[in-house]
Amino acid sequence: MALAGCRPPLRRPSPLSDKLDPALRQALAAAPAGETRTVLVDLVAQVDLRALARRLGRQGAARQARRAAVTAALVRLAAESQAALRPFLDQAQRQGTIARYEGFAVIDRLVVVATPAGIAALAARPEVARIVAQTTARETALAWEEPPVSPVVPAPPERTSWALAAIGAEEAWRRGLSGRGVVVGAIDSGASPRHEQLQGNFRGGDAGWLDPAGGGPPHDTRFGHGTGVLSCAVGQNVAGKTLGVAPGAQWIACAGLPEGHYDNVLFTRCADWMLRVGRPDVLINAWLLPGDPGSGCDRSLVPLFDALRAAEILPVFAAGNLGPAPASNRSPANYADLFPGASLALSVGGLRADGTPFARSSRGPSQCGGAVFPVLAAPAEDLVAAFPLSPGTYLRAQGTSFAAGYAAGAAALLLESRPEASVPEIEAALAAGAVGRDRRLSLPGALARLREPFR
Repeated sequence: MALAGCRPPLRRPSPLSDKLDPALRQALAAAPAGETRTVLVDLVAQVDLRALARRLGRQGAARQARRAAVTAALVRLAAESQAALRPFLDQAQRQGTIARYEGFAVIDRLVVVATPAGIAALAARPEVARIVAQTTARETALAWEEPPVSPVVPAPPERTSWALAAIGAEEAWRRGLSGRGVVVGAIDSGASPRHEQLQGNFRGGDAGWLDPAGGGPPHDTRFGHGTGVLSCAVGQNVAGKTLGVAPGAQWIACAGLPEGHYDNVLFTRCADWMLRVGRPDVLINAWLLPGDPGSGCDRSLVPLFDALRAAEILPVFAAGNLGPAPASNRSPANYADLFPGASLALSVGGLRADGTPFARSSRGPSQCGGAVFPVLAAPAEDLVAAFPLSPGTYLRAQGTSFAAGYAAGAAALLLESRPEASVPEIEAALAAGAVGRDRRLSLPGALARLREPFR
């Protein structure tokens, strides 16, 4: 395993000015001495994913072996790196400057609750690279259109969503594909295994569900966002209602966006759980980081998604509903140069039933410099999706969150068809098989491209 070391600095840095996020530094300067706050502490030592990938490539490691090796490398480095800091952290706890801490492996990171003095002492440690405050978005981060406020939602009369025929799901089913053997995960508002569409394929247990904020059994918030998105990906097409692309796949979920609000600490916990415990093959991210449309590129989550991708977990991103203005995209959907493969994020925009763009689907050019945004487009209007009010409740849905669900289900079918395909290979097949100027998701096209040899 290769580790990224700490290069000697050209000058002696000031810990507060060089390691603390500017907003955090300003807040600490005005904070009472005994007040604690939660911070993310990223350490200098990080796994060199590129060097590790080269070694695994020389060994000819298969997909599951690559996943196991990457996960083991991340866990081992984090354990060794954080152990070196533990005496300091334990002493600070005894002194009362640090209240508690927990470590993560998806990136070598600690979440620490500490006083200003404790945070300053952490910044002075040579093992620490950067410290940022816990951030919780006030606005809803979920990438969907006008979430219902009232839980009273009548079931649509349709028995089959038009979206499935539009992306060619029925043709894939005729070939015997259902997503069997594939696990689809979601970091979202939660998800309800009580719904008839999600009852039979929830993996369950400690590897099936995590609520990093409040604990408890699987559930969804009043918006029902995670339940609806997952139903488009892996709904089991029961009770005479057909709406899931990969009904044979299993699903897992982490409630990282309670009530739809993004929190960087909760996301870290979810990403770490997905890497170490859940280990899905496909991961739906139907949400956006806080900010205004076109506000730029927030790369704070790139290292985490790089690690997940290296561990053969394919992230699928909703493009967002901030259009139709040009450059109306936000991170993480607009990421470019992701590892491995220098890839664009698999961003999914929206289409209407007549094939025209969903009006509010976010548009390119990418704020992160990618050549194409979004990479794909899928149905995003006048859809049928599960709603967690009761086991048999449905709603009429719209938004690119659901488009991302369809794309995730399509990725599951491709992985069933070719279990050894890597993350970049599945992405390439989906992108190359897309149809028309709007790059409409086409399962037959993607399956055809997946059978071609990859260069």
